[in-house]
Amino acid sequence: MMEKRLKWLYAASLALSGLVLGQMLLFVGQYLFKWHARYNIFDLCVILFKNLHIPAPIALNLVNVVILYTLSAVLLLITRQAFQAMKAKKLVAKHQDAALTLQYRGMYQLAEHQLRIISSKAPTAMTIGFRKPQIILSTGLLDMLDPTELHAVIDHEKCHMKHRDPLAIFLLSIMSKALWYIPIFAWLAKKYPIMIELRADKYAIGQMNQPADLGSALLKLLKLQSPAPNLSLSHASFAETSMNVRIKHILDPQMTLLLPWPRLRIAVSLLIVILLMGLI
Repeated sequence: MMEKRLKWLYAASLALSGLVLGQMLLFVGQYLFKWHARYNIFDLCVILFKNLHIPAPIALNLVNVVILYTLSAVLLLITRQAFQAMKAKKLVAKHQDAALTLQYRGMYQLAEHQLRIISSKAPTAMTIGFRKPQIILSTGLLDMLDPTELHAVIDHEKCHMKHRDPLAIFLLSIMSKALWYIPIFAWLAKKYPIMIELRADKYAIGQMNQPADLGSALLKLLKLQSPAPNLSLSHASFAETSMNVRIKHILDPQMTLLLPWPRLRIAVSLLIVILLMGLI
């Protein structure tokens, strides 16, 4: 139930944020290039603001500030992600262990772009990339885990790769940071990664037909791994999110995660969107 709710809310949030950003771009286009929108579903909101007698200069200045901040934040986040992605690509290429990478690709039936093994003592397991997600493992992780534990970790990361979770995390980051004044986005950016990790754990448990190997791998990483660096690159990591909840879920796969529906945040968010569209 929780997974279905969060999926629905994620899809709705993507549509809502896309609508807001689209309207902002249309507003800028009308101002800079004299575009004329043939149809705007928020015309009724404009009438509402006229009836509230909001002075035009105040409304226009507010719109300009909100749009400038939001579009600048989106551009900054995209630029930062692109820079970090190029940096990560170079680092992976520099430290890649070609022989081990080829060996483990064959063992786990992964395509050329789907797995990279890097020479590093730090135990690392993550999925990066948007268009062609790939799993990154470190030699430190290979040395730490038993073969069955490693298999469970790779199955976990396969799920991230299949669902393009790094892209979802990046989109949530844009929504929560650039559109922070719409409260549902910040809530979703905090809760949705939990569902992502539980979904990947569930997939790995299903592939292994038991939770023991995944649980022991998670406990080893939790015990031995140093604090993860604060990466700007959007990624899905095996041992960074909601560890306590995940361990409980692994011990009891039938556990139901109670997640109150954020009705107040949804109501406030819709009100803010209506007011914002009315101004635009």
